[in-house]
Amino acid sequence: MLAACSSGSTRTTKAANPKAPYNVYWDQNEEVDLLAMPSGTQSQLIPPWDPNGQLCVQPGGEGKFTTGYNPTLPGQHNPGGLKPYKQPPVGEAFWAANGDFTGVTVAVPGPYTLPGHSKGGDIPPDASAGNAYNDNGTYTGCAFDNHGNLFATDLGTAQGQMPPPDNGRLVEWFAPNFNTFCIVMGPTAGGTGPHHVDGTGGLRQPGLLTFAPNGDLFLPVAGDGQVLRIAAASLPTSAAACGPDGLYPRSDVHSHVFVDRSTSQLLYPLAVARDPSCSCWGVDSVIGDPAVIWVDDNGKPLPKRGAVAGTGIGSPSGYSPFGLAFAPDGTLYFVDIHIACKDKTLNDCGPVDNGGRIMKVTFPSGKPAAPVAVASGFNFPVSVTVCVPSVETCPYPTGALKPPASGPPSTSAPAVGPSSQAPATAGNGG
Repeated sequence: MLAACSSGSTRTTKAANPKAPYNVYWDQNEEVDLLAMPSGTQSQLIPPWDPNGQLCVQPGGEGKFTTGYNPTLPGQHNPGGLKPYKQPPVGEAFWAANGDFTGVTVAVPGPYTLPGHSKGGDIPPDASAGNAYNDNGTYTGCAFDNHGNLFATDLGTAQGQMPPPDNGRLVEWFAPNFNTFCIVMGPTAGGTGPHHVDGTGGLRQPGLLTFAPNGDLFLPVAGDGQVLRIAAASLPTSAAACGPDGLYPRSDVHSHVFVDRSTSQLLYPLAVARDPSCSCWGVDSVIGDPAVIWVDDNGKPLPKRGAVAGTGIGSPSGYSPFGLAFAPDGTLYFVDIHIACKDKTLNDCGPVDNGGRIMKVTFPSGKPAAPVAVASGFNFPVSVTVCVPSVETCPYPTGALKPPASGPPSTSAPAVGPSSQAPATAGNGG
């Protein structure tokens, strides 16, 4: 997820003060929360209403940002299940700096709509789950390039299966209107429709995105144990590069393996982020030991930098890193999605209810200390993002602050979904 505010958006050219205050953002249980440092204040940025995955600040200096979204279903024991559904059913939503929904969404167009809605996407509903739109596609990672184009990763049907299925994809929407797209990498056979949604030949659980200073895109592919580095010059600059079917020729994507399981020992890498204290990169793995390592600009591990040790799957005191990000002084934050697997195998794994945490790692002697939790009690947190207000306009709520929702749900499951089938519009969702 994505992961520091590396989208290229800046309000000023002023250099970041290494001790400047910063905000740490994370998604969990259909909301987005933040930790303001150094005050330690925690609050909701987006109350429960569909967001999931990486938060990416949009270039332009206004503090607008995007997240992935899926419908918040009534059975999720979440007040967001009573709010209007966005359209298309699955996509990327644009939010104002104060966390209000702008009314703007982007998705890959297709025929699949929610009742009463007119805008469809190409991700079909999951018939085995009562035609819900949560298991056949989920946008998790995102990043804006230097031209303001938006990239996002779709997990496909990867919902804890080991090994992950090869139906994930990388999608790009083009600024300034984001109404044209290219599927840069994705399934090439089978599946549904002309884009082979949930077919084969795509990415095995793509992770959170970030860009290198030269414009190359880092793409973790957990199922292959790799982080790919895609050359900036090979990324499409307009939808015309994809033709009428929206599929970018795979041969036009020029990439190389930046980090590989065989040399890094990272079993399932899901995020990479720039560490400003060493001009190197942190890379994590949701399962296994090590949990976080550091590599140089060529992807070569830096053993002298140390590593964050991994912990056992399902350990109450252990952690399962998903997203990670660095503060200006090099302090590391990572999401513990807190994975457990049934029967102690890797066949059926998933997040522990109320087990998610935001972990902080400091470097008192130049090497990482043991991670400590700075926020906890969350359900399926995925990404963490750091934004520095002295460098760019950072999202922040207006009005009275409300603490993050954590622990068991305080509201019972809504008996039904939203009272109206009308599409969601701008605002806070009512």
